[in-house]
Amino acid sequence: MSEDFPIQASLQNIDLLQQTVEQLKKDFDLFGITIRFSGNRFSAYQELFTQIQPHIEQLMTKDYQRFMNVLYRIDISERQLKQRLSENTAEGTSEIISELIIKRELQKVVIRNYYKQHGK
Repeated sequence: MSEDFPIQASLQNIDLLQQTVEQLKKDFDLFGITIRFSGNRFSAYQELFTQIQPHIEQLMTKDYQRFMNVLYRIDISERQLKQRLSENTAEGTSEIISELIIKRELQKVVIRNYYKQHGK
């Protein structure tokens, strides 16, 4: 997914937002991590980000194998991760990864919806 993907604008679409939240909940629930959402679409990105980032930080430092399993489950490639980390030295690693996770989950929803509408 490109760096300039309009994630916050995309999350203003209530259907995409709700589906993305459900995808995040589903994927994180497999690892015993609960994601909650207030339903406020105007602060959706920040709300999701502030929940995901501390979990990512903790997994990276305390349970690296589980962290890698989360990335695998969400489908974030090692190449993509390395590229984003090398491009951005101002943000912390867990912040970059949290953003990648939200973008990837949104991308999965958009792709799924596209194929539902246009057939396989």
